[in-house]
Amino acid sequence: MLTDLLDISRLDQAAVKPDVALYRLDEVLAPLVSEFRTVAEAAGLNLRVHMGRYAVRTDLRLLTRILRNFLSNACRYTDDGCILLGARRRGDCLRLEVWDTVRGIAADRLQAIFLAFNQLDVGRAADRKGVGLGLAIVERIAEILGYPIAVRSWPGRGSMFSIEVPLSAEIPLPIGQLPVQPTAGNPLPGRRLLVIDNETSILESMSALLEQWGCEVLTATDQAAALEALQGRAPALILADYHLDHGVLGCEVIKHLREHFACRIPAVIITADRTDQCRRALRRLDAPLLNKPVKPGKLRAILSQLLG
Repeated sequence: MLTDLLDISRLDQAAVKPDVALYRLDEVLAPLVSEFRTVAEAAGLNLRVHMGRYAVRTDLRLLTRILRNFLSNACRYTDDGCILLGARRRGDCLRLEVWDTVRGIAADRLQAIFLAFNQLDVGRAADRKGVGLGLAIVERIAEILGYPIAVRSWPGRGSMFSIEVPLSAEIPLPIGQLPVQPTAGNPLPGRRLLVIDNETSILESMSALLEQWGCEVLTATDQAAALEALQGRAPALILADYHLDHGVLGCEVIKHLREHFACRIPAVIITADRTDQCRRALRRLDAPLLNKPVKPGKLRAILSQLLG
C-alpha cells in the first residue's frame, strides 16, 4: 500500500514523464503473458491471448503497469472461467483489452471503481483482495500518457477494461533477430540459457520472455532432453523448476549437469514450494530461489547479477 501511495503522489505531482519509443506488440505483451499465465493457472483460470502483428509507440514501463493492473484484478476477482488479453485495431490506434468472467459491475457504479481506496461489494476487512489503489493509479497513468481508458461490464457475465495506444506503420524486427552483444550494463543479449520445466506451456512463455531480452534459449523437460539440447556445450546459466516429473528435483539435474560439464554453471531455481526442505537443498546447491509466480523484473535482476 505504501508503494502505491508513493506512486500516486508522484503521478499527482507530474513527477513521471513518459519515455515514448517504438515497440512490437508481442514484445510488450510476452512478459505479461509469462507472468500472469502462472497466476491464472494457480487460480484455476484459463488465460487466453489474441494479438496481431502490430507495433505501438508508447512508454513501455507505464503501459505495462496499466495492463498489469487490469490482469491482476481479473485474476484476483474471477472465481472461475477465463481471462482474455486481446488487441483490436481502431483506426490509428490499437485497443488493448482485458476481459474477465467476474460477476460484473452495475452501470451506475462503473466510475466509482477508479476512486482511491474504493472496492465494490466488500464488507468485512477479511474479504478485501487488495487496497483499492490499482485502478486509481491506472487512471492517473493513462492521463499522463494521453490514452483513453474504458470499462464495460455486464452484471452476471463479466467485464472488459481497455486502453487505446497509438499504432505505428513501422514494425521493427524482433529483438532476437537483432545483432546484439552483452554489455557491462546489460549482460543478457546473446547469452545461451537452459530452461528446464515439466510443463511445456511454462517453457514456451519463459522462452518468449528471455528471447525478448536477447537471450538464446534452450528448453527441456528433463535431464536427458537437456543434454540433448545442449549438444555438448555448457549453457551460460540454468533456470530450473524445483519439482519435475517422476519425483525428480531440479536441484539434482543442475548438480548432474555441473558434474557433466565439469564447471559450476550459474543456476536459478523456480518453485512454489516454500518448505524448509526446499530451502536447505538450495543452500547446498548455491542457487538463488524465485517463488512462483515469477515477476519478470526480479528475474531479470537476478540473471543480470549472475551473468554480469
